Amino acid sequence: MKIAVYSPNWIGDSVLALPFIKALKTRYPNATLYIFCKEWVSDIYWNHPDIDNIISVQKASLDSFIGTIKCGFKLRKIKLDYFFTLTDSFRSALVLRISGSSKTIGYKSQMRSFLLSDSRNKSKLTIHRSKKYLALLNEFEKLTIKPYLYISPSEQKWGLKEIKKMGMDKPIGLFPFSVSSKRTISKSTIIKWIENSQSDYLVFGSRNDIQKGNQLIDSCQKLSIKSICGKYTLRQSIILISLCKYALAADSGLGHISAALGVPTISFFGVGSISVTGPIGKKVRIFEHCYPCKRDLCDISNKEVFCLKKISKQDIELAVKKLIIK
Repeated sequence: MKIAVYSPNWIGDSVLALPFIKALKTRYPNATLYIFCKEWVSDIYWNHPDIDNIISVQKASLDSFIGTIKCGFKLRKIKLDYFFTLTDSFRSALVLRISGSSKTIGYKSQMRSFLLSDSRNKSKLTIHRSKKYLALLNEFEKLTIKPYLYISPSEQKWGLKEIKKMGMDKPIGLFPFSVSSKRTISKSTIIKWIENSQSDYLVFGSRNDIQKGNQLIDSCQKLSIKSICGKYTLRQSIILISLCKYALAADSGLGHISAALGVPTISFFGVGSISVTGPIGKKVRIFEHCYPCKRDLCDISNKEVFCLKKISKQDIELAVKKLIIK
């Protein structure tokens, strides 16, 4: 049996798709499992023992109608038995239909039901995205699988060498940036949290974050801190994150990665919904804060919400200690 999964297009969502992949392989242990994904998220799936093949395509290949058609026809060579789509896009359903898979499964969305042999209704309940994916197997209520990223011994060896080259040992990972400025943690807040620290810090981010990373470094002259924004591939960044002592993360894909690696992760949520897209891991602490800031209208009676401006270095250190003890 041959089964394919059309991956989500965002890094965080791809991490949250890993429980679905584990559950799928558990249900069909002898199946050959393919992941169809956009190139920039393919590194999430490397070395995963349940994945047999990764078919990654560049964004340009799916940007046009003709390109989408071509992608679908190329998949026909595999002769798939099942093809699941974890995205809600019309385009993904079109790829599934053209692939010639015997059975195509996905949620009703964007008037695409006619393209799917098994088109399912979404749950009316507010459920976590990982559970939404699992629900395609009708098992979101039964299973509590956590995402897990796999690092090979050779990758770990490479990462340790890179960390050593930087003159660091067990650095603390900083992921203050996000695609959305609303989810980015301000430079002044980060400085407040790490000032006078004797620890090593590594700032992670994309090429678009290079300038912001350098500005943060320039403001922390007396600290052991380096920015590697845009320097490494996503896979290389994953390896380096796995070697961090702990991580301070904005609501971003990197926060999901560190959580899935088992790295103690402090995640700061303002815009997003924790119940839908919160990171999952054995060692995760989420600080939920208000965005936009309510200022004088702040409802201090809500003990589950913390004012981001008032979260201190001591608050973070206490949270980290509790996570490390877990």
